[in-house]
Amino acid sequence: MAKKFSKHAQQMLNRNPNVVKCSEGKIVFKEQFALKICDALKRGDDPFQIFEDEGLPVKILGKTRINGVIGLWKSKYELEDLPRRKKKELVVREKESAAERKERHLQEAIKLVDHHIAYPETLSLSADTDHDILVLSAIKHVYEEEAQVILKDLCAHYGYQYSRYYSFLQSIKPKETTFVNVLNPHRKNK
Repeated sequence: MAKKFSKHAQQMLNRNPNVVKCSEGKIVFKEQFALKICDALKRGDDPFQIFEDEGLPVKILGKTRINGVIGLWKSKYELEDLPRRKKKELVVREKESAAERKERHLQEAIKLVDHHIAYPETLSLSADTDHDILVLSAIKHVYEEEAQVILKDLCAHYGYQYSRYYSFLQSIKPKETTFVNVLNPHRKNK
């Protein structure tokens, strides 16, 4: 049994030029629309797409109702012997597993870090900068740009523990300045 139409759906369907009348439980289509669907069936086209293109949403009509009306039209216009419609071939994309995606992001990040190590001027560092500082700066820069990579994996690839990287971040952090209370400059900070 097909689902009933809401008041809003009835109003929308009754405004469609392909519909004669739509009530709560029934819809009557115009003859020319039925012939258009039959021609599409003869060509092997998708009748559901014709419904959509004509402003008759499959979601509102329901596939059961559409299949039923198509069956009626096939028997009315003697189209029962038509070959079955070929289903569209679905393009199957290879799905990337989480581990493969993680490895791909890591390899992309490694390439970027290696580029920054080879060209330290991209990090505004001089060529004679300490190698550890250079590598950790490159890791920091790439991680800030490419947040998809896991930082611990990137550090491990270059032989650094995450704690060493964290220490590096603390060393480059600006030193805390004393806070001066503008409203009450004599008040001491805690």
